[in-house]
Amino acid sequence: MRFGILSALALLASSAFGQWEDVRRLGNGGETYVSTDGKGTVYASSHIPVQIYTSRNWGETFGEPKIFPDSLGDTVVFARPDGKAVFSFMYPMGKGGMSTGMTEDYGATWKLGEGIPGRTLDREWLTTDEKTGAVYMIYSDGYIGGPKSKGVFCAKSSDGGMTWKEISRVDKEAEGDYPIDPHIVSSSDGKLYAFWTTSSDYDKIDTYKSGVSTDGGVTWARHSTIANVTKKIDGKDMDVQERWMLGGLAAYGEKEVLAFYMDFVPVVVNGATHGCLVVKVRYSHDSGMTWSDPQTVINKGEITRAAKLYYDKKVANENFAEFMQCLSWACFDSTGKPHFIWQDSRDGQAKLDDNYFNQWHVRHTWASTPGGECVNSERVSRPVVCNRPPLDFICCSADSKYLYVTWTEAPKNKAGWAFSGEFWFGRKKFE
Repeated sequence: MRFGILSALALLASSAFGQWEDVRRLGNGGETYVSTDGKGTVYASSHIPVQIYTSRNWGETFGEPKIFPDSLGDTVVFARPDGKAVFSFMYPMGKGGMSTGMTEDYGATWKLGEGIPGRTLDREWLTTDEKTGAVYMIYSDGYIGGPKSKGVFCAKSSDGGMTWKEISRVDKEAEGDYPIDPHIVSSSDGKLYAFWTTSSDYDKIDTYKSGVSTDGGVTWARHSTIANVTKKIDGKDMDVQERWMLGGLAAYGEKEVLAFYMDFVPVVVNGATHGCLVVKVRYSHDSGMTWSDPQTVINKGEITRAAKLYYDKKVANENFAEFMQCLSWACFDSTGKPHFIWQDSRDGQAKLDDNYFNQWHVRHTWASTPGGECVNSERVSRPVVCNRPPLDFICCSADSKYLYVTWTEAPKNKAGWAFSGEFWFGRKKFE
């Protein structure tokens, strides 16, 4: 299916979501991604099908998407200056590996490169060093649900993403710790920051880790444990299955970097202790040499208020009946302010047929400085009743004019996982 100019598809006015404007459904898709070149070009992408939408007017309108039929998922389009962008996506299961390519004309045409075919790679992410023109890609060789991971690896392209050379193993995990779900970002002076998780039982997440490269991905150092995942609260097992727990990084300037992730915390509401999944963050102001203490993205007061809203409206103890935040993402805007988005269940439960499920919506918050306390969060999207929001992540990106957010909704989906659904986009103008 192809979609026409999407300004005609705007479904909701900005008044429905406070100060958010142009909240609209782009089409169908999952695991959405968005990036901006800072000059008015915005790329939004999703999978099943793999598709790339391009806007030349700061996300006001999008043209028809470029669709890649011989594809599966994990679509990433990384905006570059002067009309360039690099993209990647996963091949179908029988083919294996990653496909990659580029545009040099603001998305008018897209060229497929060689990629890295024939290997069971997963969770590829892209970043660039615009001073040298190099493009970098990180991925795990193996994944939960498939072959056990052989490690997290970094590849480099010197021709805009058309061909690749694997240059290093990023992690230094012991055998049996299985590093998976990596992420990569770069600083303005070319340093590379990597992030990944470990899973010894190949189902639940044990730790979040990070590392830094100062030589273009050839070697990696400053390996740090960002967090050990909380697996019990008051003797109760927490659900730390991988699809709740994806984290990542954002970087600004030469030294600022943040690591966001999800973990369970005890929250007391009406005299009872609940294990609530919340988004956390740690900051480094010295290029990953040291990291701040962990802090929740929303402050403790808002966590308590949100949890009370949920438990006061909870009806049945079924289908993940706790206050939860998940599928988080983060970015810096052009002035160095960090922004965070996530799916949130504070609206409580609603009935589908004979069972009750959480109501989910996307929220946003930001801090005036890296490491500062975030403002009270605000609603971005409508409430959607479903078992779990699809699938592993949503996305945000920012420039000098707007914050852009993409996410997937699966209304009335009662299945354990939805790999695709309704593909949504929103933007908010900075003052």
